Amino acid sequence: MNHIRNGRIFAACHPQDTARIRIVQYEEGDMRALVADAATGARQRLILVSSLHPTTVTGTGNLRKSGYAPEDASPATGSPMPPQLEEPAAEVSDWFDGMPGRRFRVALPPRLLLLNSNQRLHHHRRADITRVLRRAAWAASRGLPFLERAHIIGVLHPEDQQRRDPANWYPSFKACVDGLVDQGVLEDDDHTRVVGPDMRIGHVVSGSRLVLHVRELATGESVPELGK
Repeated sequence: MNHIRNGRIFAACHPQDTARIRIVQYEEGDMRALVADAATGARQRLILVSSLHPTTVTGTGNLRKSGYAPEDASPATGSPMPPQLEEPAAEVSDWFDGMPGRRFRVALPPRLLLLNSNQRLHHHRRADITRVLRRAAWAASRGLPFLERAHIIGVLHPEDQQRRDPANWYPSFKACVDGLVDQGVLEDDDHTRVVGPDMRIGHVVSGSRLVLHVRELATGESVPELGK
């Protein structure tokens, strides 16, 4: 299996799994490869090579939903392109209209399971969902610079036009902000470094989606009332 090489990074194929692993040790013909978490090098373990696919699509062009595929892999030649997840429409609101500072947008993938404060979940299930959201925000914020202070607006893009209270999704937004801390965008999310997340409702997106809008705050800058 020449697509499995020491040092190569594989990502989980399932759309709700943001796990990334690095091949630590593998020799041609081995039944298992030694892998570790791509970002930290921790949690070394053996994984069956049958779970390490050459591409994210099957021979019939369907997206795989299990195992891992190389991050730098493209669909196999001659296979149909996999269907793309629907991207949200262009933002209709400038949430920081008239405010200074650099602005960044961190968009999580659609169709992730979200946490709502009205849910009654077993704590293990809640922890699993929190971990996925946190990892998704960590991955989506790759490339953002370090910010000493930030104003964050969390936008819930719902799957339909029903009325909602966006504040009920605070557990989801909190997990996402923790993902920014994990990525090193923020040193911490206490009140001295972060204003928000202020929660808002955005336009409809198939499958729903969370987007963080992040504005860099200057030292000593206070946050005016939002005109939304």
